[in-house]
Amino acid sequence: MSDSQYLLGAIAKLIRKRREQLGMSQTELAERSGLHRTYINSIECGTKNISIDSLKNIADALDTTVSDLISKAEESSREAGQPIKILLIEDNPADIFMFKRCVKQNALPTSVDVIENGKKAQEQIERYIKGEDDLPEIIFLDLNLPGTNGYDLLVEIKGAEPLRHIPVIILTTSSNQEDVRKTYAHFANSFLTKPVDPSDYERAINNVLTYWFATSALPGK
Repeated sequence: MSDSQYLLGAIAKLIRKRREQLGMSQTELAERSGLHRTYINSIECGTKNISIDSLKNIADALDTTVSDLISKAEESSREAGQPIKILLIEDNPADIFMFKRCVKQNALPTSVDVIENGKKAQEQIERYIKGEDDLPEIIFLDLNLPGTNGYDLLVEIKGAEPLRHIPVIILTTSSNQEDVRKTYAHFANSFLTKPVDPSDYERAINNVLTYWFATSALPGK
């Protein structure tokens, strides 16, 4: 990711934070800045570039200045240089390739570690618990794995105090409601059925990463 992309992402987060501090909705910010609400939403989600004129209108509506937003964003972006650490637990080579391709094309900086069977995943979980390896920031977990299955791994992850805060996204071919209920009962954070169409797959992964790392607040590293 380029420095300008880091800066735009930091500005987007600052706009949202300032708006919420003022108790202002996106609709109200749009009205005060003379912009469309969907444009404001796209900016805050990090999916829309912002012109200097629009930034000035938003800064005025938020009772701040463009220079203040940019200076704070520059400071924030300097601190955010590390990529998002993703753990993918998946045994299908085609799905691994597709996932890596989608993540690489995402605007957010990422690194992906892959574990291809349940036994190795269990061993890695133990290393995380013991503090021997740095924790991932998000886990994508297939259910049908050789060795230990995805359900048992989910139970281990969510049962371990050092790991339970990490978002676990079930990424599977299943759309069975029993699988959905069972994984949420074990505290999965989301259930995603793998789309067949590559464009839909990429959109789904992008939406997940945008939600957790450009929209939601997560504990610091």
